Amino acid sequence: MVVALGVRAIGLSSRPLWLDEAYSAWFSSRSWSYLWAAVPTYEPHPPFYYSLLKVWRLLIGGEAAALRSLSLLFSVATVPVVMAAAFELDRHRPTGRPLFAAWTAGFLAACSPMLVFLDQEARPYPLMIFAYALAVLGLLRLIRELRERSAGSWSSWLLLGFATEVSLWAHGLGLLYALCLAAALFPTWIAAANRQRVTRGIIVATLVAVAYLPCLLMIVSRAGDWGTGWLSWRPFMLLQIPALYSVPYEAITVGSAVAALVLLLLCKRAIQSAFQTHGWSSERALLLLWLGPPLIAAIVSQLGVPIFLPRTLAATLVPAYLAIGAALARTESPLERKWFAAAVVVTLVPTALQIALRPAAEQWDAVRFHLSRHVAPGDEVWLYPNDSALPLDAVGPHSYLQRGIPGDYPAVGFKGPIRAGSPAVVSVTHEQAQAIARGDMTRNPRTIWLVTRQSAVFDPQNEIPRALADVRRPGRVRSWGYINVQPFTAR
Repeated sequence: MVVALGVRAIGLSSRPLWLDEAYSAWFSSRSWSYLWAAVPTYEPHPPFYYSLLKVWRLLIGGEAAALRSLSLLFSVATVPVVMAAAFELDRHRPTGRPLFAAWTAGFLAACSPMLVFLDQEARPYPLMIFAYALAVLGLLRLIRELRERSAGSWSSWLLLGFATEVSLWAHGLGLLYALCLAAALFPTWIAAANRQRVTRGIIVATLVAVAYLPCLLMIVSRAGDWGTGWLSWRPFMLLQIPALYSVPYEAITVGSAVAALVLLLLCKRAIQSAFQTHGWSSERALLLLWLGPPLIAAIVSQLGVPIFLPRTLAATLVPAYLAIGAALARTESPLERKWFAAAVVVTLVPTALQIALRPAAEQWDAVRFHLSRHVAPGDEVWLYPNDSALPLDAVGPHSYLQRGIPGDYPAVGFKGPIRAGSPAVVSVTHEQAQAIARGDMTRNPRTIWLVTRQSAVFDPQNEIPRALADVRRPGRVRSWGYINVQPFTAR
């Protein structure tokens, strides 16, 4: 836990909030009624995490580091849960080295490159990972108790049910994890079934389903927008899976490449170890919890709407690390175990530190500084798409007039192309861009400073800049990655 805290605390406040984190900050600053009544009408994810963050910011504050510290709390708490699950797994099929298995799984959870990457952001993924770890622990306890011909203790049933419920409410794709948890438990639950164990299973499943129903209705109401977002699907995207279980591609260096190779070799060994067992075993249940959600996400993306995104599958690292710890502890050669353990420590620690100290994904602080130096009284700043105002405002206050295009976020009700998967972020057509550029809004400002983001996605034909250039004199474009700022001066 100390290692996990130390690695993740480095650089926690060195980067401005990027767009997704700014969503978390904005939603959690709304009133309770707006958060639960209005936000679900245009936001695809449940408001549960934003509600926790709202309570957290009332206690800690609303700065970037304060908002991210809630993720830090969940990520550090995940480590002992993973180690407890490793000890429980060792009771099913003893390795003879339970401390080694638990140490390996716990260290991987503490220094995982992908987990460090996600745990430094104010997003719901650390909550989902923590809940899934609790669910895996409850599942392993329940499988052991059911194999002892009992009905399973109520504490294990309720632990599994509670953790599954939190996983469902933590993220829109929590249903993938719940389905895999149910499938992993079913063969053991139905074997040698008796009235008591069937009754307890039905009661817990019913409670979980009833409590999840409001969340499901929210998600279903937004399902029609998923296919209109920027997320796409191609079968070759499955090649992103190795990066999920090793090192993110953007963080690959010579040293981290060695760490990626070591982790992939350990994944291979864990999968082989699971297939060496006979019948439905705990190792095969872990394999389902590990590979099931990515497989379901790929199938749904192929047959329906694209939902495959590696960061949404990060919770599967928990069963992966448990399987790796058990497989490595089961290795007979002491020298081989020591070499693998040394390779894990020597390569993962610097890789985790490298990721913790990564530069900002979106340099909204630099954009704000540029605007504060150049925007004069009487100028206006236009933001397209309109949600760019959220991370820009999160950097600090401003004194100039700021407008979202086609309307301030959330622009619900405006009719136009939806390219972000949310009716609150609407693009404009050619005719709408011309009308905006020639409308009343453009008559008063001496200079309009147009801030655009990911134009290839939201404005592929550059409709807004071209429309403004027809009636104003365009200036030089300044760029920070895919964020551009361009002045348009009145002629």
